[in-house]
Amino acid sequence: MFGILGQGSIRKPGGQVTGRQERLTAGERVISVTLRQWAEWTGGAIEGVPNPDVPIRGVTIDSRTAVAGDLFVALPGRQAHGHQFVGDAWRSGAVALVENSFADRGGPIVRVASPLDAMGDVVRRYVDDHGVRVVGVTGSVGKTSIKELSAAVLATMYATAATVSNYNTKIGIPLSFFGAPADVAYFVAEMGMRFAGEIRRLTEITPPDVAVISNIGPSHLETLGSLDAIQAAKSEILQGLRPGGTAVLNFDDPRVRYLGNSLRGHRVMWYGETPGLDVTVEQATLERDHTYVRLRWDQRSWDMRLPWLGVHQAVNVAAAFLVGMAAGVAPEHAIEGLETISRDRSRIRRHQVGAVEILEDDYNASPVSIEAALGVLAAQPGRRIAVLGDVLELGDQEEAMHRRIGIKTVSRADVVVTVGQRAQFIAEETMAREVPTYSTKTIEEAVQVLTETLRPGDVVLVKASHGVELHRLVSRLAEWGGPR
Repeated sequence: MFGILGQGSIRKPGGQVTGRQERLTAGERVISVTLRQWAEWTGGAIEGVPNPDVPIRGVTIDSRTAVAGDLFVALPGRQAHGHQFVGDAWRSGAVALVENSFADRGGPIVRVASPLDAMGDVVRRYVDDHGVRVVGVTGSVGKTSIKELSAAVLATMYATAATVSNYNTKIGIPLSFFGAPADVAYFVAEMGMRFAGEIRRLTEITPPDVAVISNIGPSHLETLGSLDAIQAAKSEILQGLRPGGTAVLNFDDPRVRYLGNSLRGHRVMWYGETPGLDVTVEQATLERDHTYVRLRWDQRSWDMRLPWLGVHQAVNVAAAFLVGMAAGVAPEHAIEGLETISRDRSRIRRHQVGAVEILEDDYNASPVSIEAALGVLAAQPGRRIAVLGDVLELGDQEEAMHRRIGIKTVSRADVVVTVGQRAQFIAEETMAREVPTYSTKTIEEAVQVLTETLRPGDVVLVKASHGVELHRLVSRLAEWGGPR
C-alpha cells in the first residue's frame, strides 16, 4: 500500500481531517498497487525483486525516509540525481524506481524511461480502473483554499482525498494520491503552474470531472510574460475536462468569464457576487473567530459560519459549495462540511505570543491575496502591525504592484514593517502617507524592530511570498515570547 510523509488531507464520510505527521500505518486500508503493476502500467522492467506481486508499502522521493517495502522514486534534481541515493534506499529495504540508464545492478529496481512520468502514469491508470472522480482546482489566488473547502464538502458524502499542502505539481499530485484511502471516490487536485503546458500534463495524470478556476491575475508574470499568456495556461484545465464534465467558474473575473462563455460540450456553473448566478454570495461579515457567509442557491438563502478568517473567503466558499452541488451533495451536508472544517486548514493561522496576537499568512502571496489579508488585519481590535515581505514572480510589474500594495496598506495598518528589497517600494508609499514604517532588508532586522516596538494588545499580520521564508520570523517571535 502507499504512504507519504508530511501533513495530508484524507477524509471519509463522518470523519475528520487527519493531519499526517507520520507514515500511514500498516493497519490502514489505502490504495494498493504491486510492483508488477507498476512495471506493466509504465512499460518498465523489474530486476532483483523476489516477489513483485506484493503491494508496496509506501512511495517516497527522499531516500532518507525510505523503509522496507517502500518504492524510492529516483528523480533528477538541480543539485544531484536520485540515482546517487539508490544505495541508501536499498539499505533501508526499499525498491528503487530508476531510469533505464541506471548502471548499478546490486539491488531491487524497476527500470522505466522516466520515473517522474511513471508516477503520473500509475495514478492515471488507477483513477481510470477504479472510477475515481477528480475535482481539479486552479487560479492565480484562492486555489488552495478552494481545494480544502471542496474536500470538506465532498467528504460529508464520499470517501475523499486531496493534494497535500501545496503539492500541486506533477510530483506533488502523485505523492498526494498515493496516500488516498483504498475506497476513495473523489480526489481534489490543486493544479499549479509556472509555465504553459504544466496544467495540461496535470490533467493527463488526474483528468477532472469538475474543473474550478478561481481567477486569473498577475501571478507568474515573470515566467509567462502577460495576462493573456496566464489566461491561456489556466484554460488548459478546461481542455482537460472529461467528456460531460462540469466547469465551476468565477463569473466576476472577466477573463474567467470569457473562458466559460467560450467553452463547448461541458456544463458551466457560475459563482460570484453578481446576482442571479448558480451560487451568489449575498453577504459576508468577519466575526472574531469566524466568517459569516450567506449564499443564494436554488432560490433560497443558505447561512453558515466558516471557522476561517476573511470576507474574501466567501467566494471560495461559494466555489466549494458549487463543487458539492455538481457532485450531488445535499446543500445541508455541504454547509456542515464548511462549518466543521479545521481551522488548521486555513491560510491565516493565529498565534498567541505573550500578549501579542500574530496572524501568519506566509504560504504564498500576490497583490490580491495581500489586500485580502490586510482586510482581516483591519478588522482586528488593538494596534495593527503589518509585516509585509517581497511578492515574487511579478516580472516588470514588480515595482508598480508593490507600490499599489503600499497604498492599500495605509488605511489598514497602524504600523508597517517591510522585509526585502522589493518590499521597500511598499515602505516608500506608506512613509509618504505618514504611516509609521520600518524598512528592513533581512528577517533578522525585522525581528529586532518588532521585539523593540511591539506592546501588549498588538495584532501582527505576517504576509509575503513563501520564498521569503517569513515563517522563520514567526518562529523567532515565538522564541522571544512577546512583550512583558
